Amino acid sequence: MAEAERVFEQYDRTNAAADAALDSSAIRGVQTGVLLKESLATYDIHRRAKTTDTASRLTQPRFLIPAADASHAYPRSFAVLSKRKGNEDDRSSSLFYFTQTEAKGPWKATAATWAVTEPFTSPSPSAATPTPSPTQDGKTVTVKPKQLPEVSQVASGTARLSTTAAADRAVCNSFADYLSFSPPHGQPTDDRFTQGGFTSQLVRYFNGWANEALERTINYTTTGADLPVFRLSTGSSLVACTYVREHRVSGVGASGTVRFDKGTDTDALLGGGSRQWHGVREVSSMTALIEVPARKAAPATVLACDCYDPQLLSATGVQPGS
Repeated sequence: MAEAERVFEQYDRTNAAADAALDSSAIRGVQTGVLLKESLATYDIHRRAKTTDTASRLTQPRFLIPAADASHAYPRSFAVLSKRKGNEDDRSSSLFYFTQTEAKGPWKATAATWAVTEPFTSPSPSAATPTPSPTQDGKTVTVKPKQLPEVSQVASGTARLSTTAAADRAVCNSFADYLSFSPPHGQPTDDRFTQGGFTSQLVRYFNGWANEALERTINYTTTGADLPVFRLSTGSSLVACTYVREHRVSGVGASGTVRFDKGTDTDALLGGGSRQWHGVREVSSMTALIEVPARKAAPATVLACDCYDPQLLSATGVQPGS
């Protein structure tokens, strides 16, 4: 526990300072994998747009530390649920995964997401419902996520890992398959997942992108290192999945065009100016937290994800007439 506390405290300080300064070198010291790619992309967008990042600090950490496995010493991993300073009363918590790849090697954060960790306390549940930030098309989407069940613990107090982790992680590819389609042809209902804000509602939202003047495809690919799969008090498994999302949009026909509003992240990566393009390819990073039931064939529940506003990594365009 003491080692995890030191790692988390150092991460919190370094991450906040790096965000404030858009310091790519400093952030490389405490992040790796998917999370590092997201941070570097964020810094790049801020530099191009000549804007600043918001440096936030973390507080009230709750550590999820698996018991050490002598037969598989490395990589080692643990997770931390925490609040953001100034938002301690928020029902949701940030969830960071840390990993150490070799003996005496540095611990680095490799993925981050969030989860609802506290029950409703407001007389009006909708007033206490987390609302994701505005999406790329400027709309704000309200969802009502399920509260994260408690992570099961063994007698020593360490977090219990799933004994079926490899099978549990198959849900990551299933979710990628479910969300990969060309609007408006997404199927909102799927026997593999419960309906909700990050499944049926999300597919309907993407289907709403359909426009007779544009062609779109959305494709998700599972990526990143395997993260620890925790056993929940309900008997279910908690799986964190990381994805690359490829979104292609183009104007219909040889003369068709597409344009992104000035000030958007995509416009910044395309060089600014809200220019006309025949087609644009956006690559984004997304993380989802999924509850996989112990009972075979029972639907999984997506507890949380940044599905509506994933972190844009790159954008490339094809000019009209090319």
